[in-house]
Amino acid sequence: MKKFFLRGILPQLLICILCFSAFLPHPRANAFFSCPLKTATADSPLKPINPPTMSATNMQPTIFPTVGTYACILSDNAFFYASADERKGLFLLPKTYYVRLLEYRADYCKIEYQTDDSAVKRLVGYARTNDLTFVSYTPARPYLYYVFDLHYKIDNTFQTDSTFLTELTISCVYYGDYIIGSERYCYVLRGNEFGYVPKPTTLHYEDNSEYADYLASLQPEPAPDDSAEKNQEKSSSPAQIVILVAICLLVPILAALVLKPPRRPPYETED
Repeated sequence: MKKFFLRGILPQLLICILCFSAFLPHPRANAFFSCPLKTATADSPLKPINPPTMSATNMQPTIFPTVGTYACILSDNAFFYASADERKGLFLLPKTYYVRLLEYRADYCKIEYQTDDSAVKRLVGYARTNDLTFVSYTPARPYLYYVFDLHYKIDNTFQTDSTFLTELTISCVYYGDYIIGSERYCYVLRGNEFGYVPKPTTLHYEDNSEYADYLASLQPEPAPDDSAEKNQEKSSSPAQIVILVAICLLVPILAALVLKPPRRPPYETED
């Protein structure tokens, strides 16, 4: 009975155990071949992987405008008014730049634009409250400083071979556009006087990116990319196949060793 168990039943049990264990999940194999799902408990609740996204409207925190607060111009039709009157618009404020609040009102805010300097002059006026986007930071470059040249030519009917006083070039500090019908003008400062001149076709200025950078800093961090983990899982599947093949090759070898009959001792001869 013992020999029958050792030679018959035991090898079959070993073969079944080895084959069955090849398909059982291993603790170390799980780390490479699978990613078990976690369940939430009262002690350790699951955290969301992706935080909720925020739009450009709700990313702007609620700011109570106070004196000295800056407001960004995000509209193409934000006028600088000489007084709190719709008919007193002087020029369109440059988009993406800022004004500084002097007095807050529900309809029109008293503001200042530019600072007194050797080349520019500070203007105090009004802007519609709905055209202002108040911010909680102090911009590094709140105002646009742009100087351009205007070239004028005067017909010389007396001296055709001379350019004396027939060509003039003046420099102006740009404050904003003013549109009348299909014509576009500029509100400029020349010396100590303000006025309007035709807008040159070559007049282009760089936008201020501080507000866009501020919104970008409020964006949630992107979720971690799990493509590397997926690639690792895909690359690990051949390794699992190799392990299974190796086990299958060992099974018949072990079975042959177990089923091999023991060598019988030679018969002793009687003297």
